[in-house]
Amino acid sequence: MPDQQVLRDSYDFIIVGGGSAGSVLANRLSEIKDWNILLLEAGRSEIMPLNIPLMTPILPFTSYVNVYKSEPSKIACLGIKDNRCELPRGRVLGGCSSVNYMVYARGDARDYDGWAKMGNKGWSWKEVLPYFMKSEDLRINEEWVDPKFHGKDGYLTVDTPSFKTPLVKAFVDAGKELGYDVRDYNSGNVSAFSYVQSTMKSGSRMSTNKAFLHPIRYRKNLHVAKEAFVTKILIENKRAVGVEFMKRKKLFKVKAKREVILSAGAINSPQILMLSGIGPKEHLQSLGINVIKDLPVGYNLMDHPVIGYVIFTVDKSVALTDSALYDLNTYDKYFANRKGPLTCTGALDGIAFVDVFHPGNMTSFPNLEIQFISSSPLSFTLMNKVFNLKPEIANVYNSSKDIHSYMMYMTVTRPKSKGRISLMNTNPLSEPRIDIGYFKNPEDLEILVKAVNLAKRISKTKAFAKFKPKLFDKPIPPCAKYGRDTDAYWACHARHITLTNYHQCGTCKMGPASDPTAVVDPTLRVYGVKGLRVIDASIMPVITSANTNAPTIMIAEKGADIIKEDWMKI
Repeated sequence: MPDQQVLRDSYDFIIVGGGSAGSVLANRLSEIKDWNILLLEAGRSEIMPLNIPLMTPILPFTSYVNVYKSEPSKIACLGIKDNRCELPRGRVLGGCSSVNYMVYARGDARDYDGWAKMGNKGWSWKEVLPYFMKSEDLRINEEWVDPKFHGKDGYLTVDTPSFKTPLVKAFVDAGKELGYDVRDYNSGNVSAFSYVQSTMKSGSRMSTNKAFLHPIRYRKNLHVAKEAFVTKILIENKRAVGVEFMKRKKLFKVKAKREVILSAGAINSPQILMLSGIGPKEHLQSLGINVIKDLPVGYNLMDHPVIGYVIFTVDKSVALTDSALYDLNTYDKYFANRKGPLTCTGALDGIAFVDVFHPGNMTSFPNLEIQFISSSPLSFTLMNKVFNLKPEIANVYNSSKDIHSYMMYMTVTRPKSKGRISLMNTNPLSEPRIDIGYFKNPEDLEILVKAVNLAKRISKTKAFAKFKPKLFDKPIPPCAKYGRDTDAYWACHARHITLTNYHQCGTCKMGPASDPTAVVDPTLRVYGVKGLRVIDASIMPVITSANTNAPTIMIAEKGADIIKEDWMKI
């Protein structure tokens, strides 16, 4: 997408953030030829390596990812340096969709029906499904995908990796053997074992930048400014009238004739609101910020916590290892026909949603997601650096040779624990304070302990027998006192190797006017400030019970239609 060098003094709409939501909004709003749109993105354009699916695990080492750190915790992230979890977020056009693991998962119908029951009119499953389908260009022709729940005319291609290891087939077969359904988890009921559906096309990542911005790059009414860091919203008489941003060390101001739309994500959207005087009164006053509107901005922070490094070694050369990244033949095959191991989405190729309290029950609401990874830190040793593990723990998983293994990346889908985003100071360039909140409610930890027991059951099925899986038998030192394979050990392990599933959301909560914890109304307008909306994952009142990229795109699709309806009738 070309970088606009000369900007207008004003635009009809200014979109802050060119990520999963902002890219969609820029496309849909610029469909109205009479509207002039400005999209401001703090990062740059994607480069080719970002589009190679298997390269995903190393992207946090690049300048296209901003790795935030949570506040030190006494109950989670204990094995991460300084007890601070790593929280990578995309700093590039396409945002997290340009650097994530490409899992296309909508969540469960009960998620959205729950939103509607909270007073969010228009957000039930029946009402949001058309927006999921509107975006989508489904390319999967497999019996486990139900086409009536998918679209084929949208910008966003959804496919499944062409390269699959024998291990993922064993994983899906194991689910069937244990009595679980094997079917389309995007049909409204996530309870299933399945192969992963991915935002990819012809073996390459399909970010929202590639899907929604690239095809419209010549629209004259859309201007895109990259490396434009928004510092505050300009507000006059409780109306958003523009934004202030930095670009090439210079400060600019641009006016918005109709609306400013915040799509900077669950960390940065609340940060910008608070810097602009919209947020908790006492917190803003303590920093000397003039309070324009007292709202619970930054609260309700949710994420899907993960127990990391639940690893099973196998006795056959069937997993993905470091060698795939260093073999030139692998790259020749990829660039010639987009085939081979590099098309595997960060080695994540299987997925399941289960209720660990009622195993085998296909009607109960799942509380665990299993992302099956045909690799592990034993064979991708760079992963230890990605998660910034303390040396005594990283050394447990470091290996000098390829070890074939698989890992189950298990996450609590409906966590009861919550955190908060707050300001460190009034400097827009400072990172906000992030209390990630993991395990404040002990039930979340209990789910992960039960998840390990389920992983062992899966690995003992007939489907896996030919690979002779063995639970990796080295305990991490801080937890060795509990034995190697006890519930107490795994609870300790989860507290130490606590990882994010990259799904922060909820910090600008959507809710009806009667909800004192809401920041935006069901049309995504900020309460008490005219001409200002938030449209991204931060508006989720409750986190969806699956990956959040597809829901964020849906929120933007629906938000764009809400804006059109509001302004076209005037």
